[in-house]
Amino acid sequence: MGWTQSQAVELCCAIEAVCPAFGCHVALTGGTLYKAGERKDVDIIFYRIRQVENIDVDGLMGALRKLGITPGGDYGWCYKATYENRAVDLFFPERKGFEAPGYGLPASASPPVKPAGFADSLQRRCGKFSQGTRFYA
Repeated sequence: MGWTQSQAVELCCAIEAVCPAFGCHVALTGGTLYKAGERKDVDIIFYRIRQVENIDVDGLMGALRKLGITPGGDYGWCYKATYENRAVDLFFPERKGFEAPGYGLPASASPPVKPAGFADSLQRRCGKFSQGTRFYA
C-alpha cells in the first residue's frame, strides 16, 4: 500500500500541529508532491524556525511516535520511518549524517557536472519567476 498526495498532506498537517514546539516546521517534498498517482513513500522535510538554534530532534521523535509514526534508522540528515505500515522519510537538511539506504551515489558514479552555460540556461528557463535573481553555476 502506497501514499496518495492527499494522504501525505494530511500527515504533514498532523505533524505541523506539533513540530513548532520542537523548533521546526514541516514541508512535503518528493513524488507525493509533484507526481501523479500513488507513491511508495512520503518525503517530509523539517526546517528550523529561524529564531531557534537547533531542532529538538529527540523531542520531535517522541511527538511523532504519539502520532503513530515509528522512527527507524537515524542517518543524521534522514530518518527512515513508518506510518500505518507505509514508508516515510524524514529529512533534516541541517543535520550531519551519512548516506541512508537508497540515497547515495553508486561507487562507480561520478558527481554530476554542470554543462557550460548552465546558469544562463537556468535563468532563461525560469523567466518571470526569477526576476531580480541571478543564477550562478
